[in-house]
Amino acid sequence: MTEVRLDPMTSEEYVAYHGDAVLAYAEAHVSAKSWPADGARQRAVDEYAALLPEGVATPGHHLYTARTGDQEIGMIWFAERAHGAGRIAYLYDIRVDADLRGRGHGEALMRAMEHEVRAAGLEAVRLQVFGNNAVARSLYRKLGYAETNVVMIKDLDRHPWGRASEVR
Repeated sequence: MTEVRLDPMTSEEYVAYHGDAVLAYAEAHVSAKSWPADGARQRAVDEYAALLPEGVATPGHHLYTARTGDQEIGMIWFAERAHGAGRIAYLYDIRVDADLRGRGHGEALMRAMEHEVRAAGLEAVRLQVFGNNAVARSLYRKLGYAETNVVMIKDLDRHPWGRASEVR
């Protein structure tokens, strides 16, 4: 298995990540039909600003750049959250560089994140994945994650959401 090292994300790395992440987040919501295309980009900007008001220095949030050796392969972001009487990690984002996918990096990155979660004294990892993201859903199932709820939609010939390529 690929050995992945998680290094705390630098402010410079965060700036590069943030620009791509906001657009991808808006496009994913439009593609999943959970947001209309009109205003999706601004909504994503606003959500990131609320979640990470201090960028990488936002308390309770852990953003890492993933590397194998000296090669950057992606990133991962989780936050500490109260859950019942305990505390869990909520996985907000995981990315493996497109040209490196399909080589086991995603699995190794998740396992490295789980190690960090345990080290932080957190009890579990919770995440949300878009239903149309079959690759991610397959990875999470392989790693033992269970679906806890499912949201479904049927498009009845009305298209208020637009297409991801129309994100504004």
